Amino acid sequence: MRACARWCWGCGGLPLRSGILLLLIPPFILALQLMVVGPLLPAAPGEGVVEPQEFAFSVISIEPERNPRPWGSPSLRPGLQEEDAERKEGEQAYEDENEMHSRQTGPRKLDLQAWASDEPSFTAELNRIITFITRPQLSCPIVLSPGETKASQPPADPPRWLLCAEDWLLPAADTPCVAYSFSMDGGDADFLKTVSGLGCEVHSFDPSNSNASGGHLGNSLLGNHDDRGVVHRHKMWLEWRAPKRRKQKTRGNRGSVSQTLADIMAALGHHTVHFLYADLLSAEWRVFQNWIESETLQSVHHIVATVHLQWAGFEVGGTNEEVLRYWFSVLQGLQASGLQLVHSSAGEGGSVLKQTVEHVHSSYTLSWANTRR
Repeated sequence: MRACARWCWGCGGLPLRSGILLLLIPPFILALQLMVVGPLLPAAPGEGVVEPQEFAFSVISIEPERNPRPWGSPSLRPGLQEEDAERKEGEQAYEDENEMHSRQTGPRKLDLQAWASDEPSFTAELNRIITFITRPQLSCPIVLSPGETKASQPPADPPRWLLCAEDWLLPAADTPCVAYSFSMDGGDADFLKTVSGLGCEVHSFDPSNSNASGGHLGNSLLGNHDDRGVVHRHKMWLEWRAPKRRKQKTRGNRGSVSQTLADIMAALGHHTVHFLYADLLSAEWRVFQNWIESETLQSVHHIVATVHLQWAGFEVGGTNEEVLRYWFSVLQGLQASGLQLVHSSAGEGGSVLKQTVEHVHSSYTLSWANTRR
């Protein structure tokens, strides 16, 4: 019997030590489960449970992820020390990208065009862009040339820009024309002279102009057309994003130094802009996208704008092929909105996205007429 006790437990044929181990295994497993599962059990009420958050994502540009603005790079809204202060105090003044984009895009979105060839190609993408911006789509036998106030036939020497002066494209005789110019380099002088000579109500926007009004128009200028041809100068610039919180705007008060075109028009009480000039220093691609998606272009008859090709532009990223594809998509969006190219003039330089390319220029000034107004 003593031998049996040494060999077996309960004489069941198992060694005594093995039986003891079998008894210890279940409590060990239970303790292990409590250690692992315990921290996951719901906390008691009042213990500061963190509720899970839901996230919504939307792709708003061609870049795979948003790249922060590198140190020392240009301001997103060019030229403006005043805007640096505004930006610092207003990091919360803009919505996060997902909510912001859903509000600013309006009833339509920019359609991203297919690749120009079977696979991404810098040459193929660039070729179709240059073809698109150098071949006029609308022939105008009667035009307004830079600095001229009387319509005539197109000049022998190609000018920097032209305005199509067909009767159906110009405002009616009893309708006062409205002209906007956005420029910081003084290159709009001839444009201002032309539209002033037509008797338009002219507004020039330049955030670097210390002599311009700072974001406010006196009510005496609103609804008063006795000063046609006078250039009203504003220390403002174009924005392509929607502010998160907007102060209630009254006619003549835009409230901040940068606004979208639609907001500027609403603040000035304009339903239509007959002539618009824009040299936005590489911000044009995002601004164009905003105009397309918000359908602001339905209210603009003529546009003279410079496009810059030497670098991707503000808040545009991706590979060179992706950037070119995005640019072409924007140009297609302008055409789909009713703009037809009237005239194209090449600028200086010969680089595209920091690459030297023969027979291609770094900028082009394009003249469009809206055929769907």
